[in-house]
Amino acid sequence: MKIIIISIASKNTNYDVLISDYKKRLPSHIKIEHLRIPIGRRSKTKSVKDIVQAEGKRLLKMIKNHDILIALDEKGDMLSTKELANSMNHWFQDAVNPIFAIGGPDGFSKEVLDRANMQWSLSKLTLPHAMVPVIIIEQIYRSWGMLNNQPYHRS
Repeated sequence: MKIIIISIASKNTNYDVLISDYKKRLPSHIKIEHLRIPIGRRSKTKSVKDIVQAEGKRLLKMIKNHDILIALDEKGDMLSTKELANSMNHWFQDAVNPIFAIGGPDGFSKEVLDRANMQWSLSKLTLPHAMVPVIIIEQIYRSWGMLNNQPYHRS
């Protein structure tokens, strides 16, 4: 299984070390790739809507018709780790490679949200943007552990 996380983000962060650590913990048949799309430049001559549209177009160019797109959005569904593990189990069975998309500071365009197979909210809290890929990978790791009866997840 290949899992892709696409972040509309400004730069690499210190959290990349944590991302690498979780990637090493997962079995070799689960590959995770973290890609970044540069945030659109904010200026007086461009509206926020135009910037979000441009970011969305760059994101959608990376998505194929058969890809499962999970858009991280504050209005999305909140999942338990067990629910994510169930989805992951289906992805394994159906040989699906999910793509998790993290929007820029102004969110996603309507086109991205319409294309998404699912919208997922991590929390009602406001989280640091750079930490979101770490949280996703940690939850993938925890879900994999649940599916394989690992002691990491104790619920």
